[in-house]
This record gives sequence, C-alpha cells and structure tokens, in this order.
Amino acid sequence: MCGTPISVAKTGRPGWIRLGPDDRLGDRPLMPITVGGHSLLLVQAGGRIVAAERACPHEGADLSLGRCVGGRLLCPRHRASFDLRDGSVSPGWSFRALRLFRIESASDGLWLAVEAGLTVRTP
Repeated sequence: MCGTPISVAKTGRPGWIRLGPDDRLGDRPLMPITVGGHSLLLVQAGGRIVAAERACPHEGADLSLGRCVGGRLLCPRHRASFDLRDGSVSPGWSFRALRLFRIESASDGLWLAVEAGLTVRTP
C-alpha cells in the first residue's frame, strides 16, 4: 500500500508549497498527497522525487496503485507507462502526457512549485 493521502498547507515561500522534510517518502517509491484539493502523487525514482497527477489521463486509474520501474510510472490498469522526465506516455497509446509538477529539495524540506494547472485554495 502506498499510504494515506495527506493534506499539505501553503507556507511562506511565494509560488511554492512546502511538502515536508526531504525524507518524507522514506523508502516508499510512491506517496499520494492532496494539495489545495488536488490529488497528486510523489514518486521516488533514480534518486530524485517527482510530483505527478494521481489519476491516469486515459481512464482515471489511481496511479498510486501502480509502480515505478526504470524511471517510468506504470498504470495499474492498462499497462501504459509514463516517462518521469516529461510525462510522455509509452508507445502504442494515444492520449495526453501525464502532468508533472516541479519539486525542489531545500535545506528546510521538499517544495512543490505552484504552476499553471495547479491552483491552491488556502483556508
């Protein structure tokens, strides 16, 4: 199991949301999170952390139930996979790329960039 989705709050760095400490994922390759009402997935692959939309763009399968192999996130339902560098889908599929969001590791933890397509509602 990949863990329970967590809610993350926006903090004092404009344009960024702090996700927690650098080791937030521990040894888990996948961790679902909720940011401003959006379901995302943190993926640990090849020594880096990537944030992606959690639902497969094909039919909405929960990608947190998939797995990561060789820098690709595998859909648990269709055997399609996504390149974690740019979100492109594996050959033979004709749907849009997986949306990826920029993550930065800083001395005070992991930060998610608030970019186009990701709006954050603060309480």
